[in-house]
Amino acid sequence: MKQKMRYILSTLLLMVTISISAQEGLYIGDIFEHYGKRHGSTMVQLSADVLKAYDITLYKSLSFRPDASGPYNWTWIMACVDQDKHRAKKIKETVFDGNLKSGYYQLPQAKKGINRFILFKTDDKRKRATLIYIEGTLNSAELVSMLFSKK
Repeated sequence: MKQKMRYILSTLLLMVTISISAQEGLYIGDIFEHYGKRHGSTMVQLSADVLKAYDITLYKSLSFRPDASGPYNWTWIMACVDQDKHRAKKIKETVFDGNLKSGYYQLPQAKKGINRFILFKTDDKRKRATLIYIEGTLNSAELVSMLFSKK
């Protein structure tokens, strides 16, 4: 029993370490950390069993209502996304009235064969935002196909 408990604790610690290191060096990690457990936010991290079918090793999404003022407002959020965008090797964006409405960014590989993607979207009035981070062996075309397929 004691050995089983030690195994479970080790596995949980490894899972936390993997999820933290997955976004290591990315500014959007701060957004997930700040807004992830706030009232009114929804954060989803899918399990490995679900992800295997899609060649994804990590999927993390956050739907949140950004602060209207203070240090974690829209300006801070957009600065975080912008910093990570500058490292992207593929960028597709929709801009309306000078404001970013949605963005798709493919980052350099974290390690050989592991692609990383950031997806970001705001509603029309900039009251809510959705941020998604994906890692996996899938490529850009496979991700777009998966996102827009009707199943």
